[in-house]
Amino acid sequence: EVLVFVSDGLPGMEEAILRVYPNAEWQQCLLHKMRNTLAKVRREDRGAVAWELKRIYLADSQKEAESAWRRFRARWERKYPEVVRAWEEELGSLFVFFRYPKALWTYLRSTNLLERFIRELRRGTKVRDHQFPKPEAIKKLLP
Repeated sequence: EVLVFVSDGLPGMEEAILRVYPNAEWQQCLLHKMRNTLAKVRREDRGAVAWELKRIYLADSQKEAESAWRRFRARWERKYPEVVRAWEEELGSLFVFFRYPKALWTYLRSTNLLERFIRELRRGTKVRDHQFPKPEAIKKLLP
């Protein structure tokens, strides 16, 4: 049984997942969301915006995150209304990780660990030009 999916915010992703796995939850990757957000913010504001967004998703509880969100919204809504609106509309899919044990939060907030794993597999297969003499050979690539 699949409990949760973590992916970037591609349109239709949540609907596709829930169609196949109706009991699963979808967590939008916070780092992808952060990168997309910072691309819409003026260079001189990026540091402050990034810091305040980190305070939201690195909070110790959902209650703290919601409080940090309200502070972010109050500070930036006038200057970046589209950014604030986009986050507000997606908070539900950005805060799913809070419903799981804290030990898992690092893995559930982002796809970065999985992306790194895939990158390492690709790097290993390039060296071997996708040729593995025995099934055990591919296991050597896995951590």
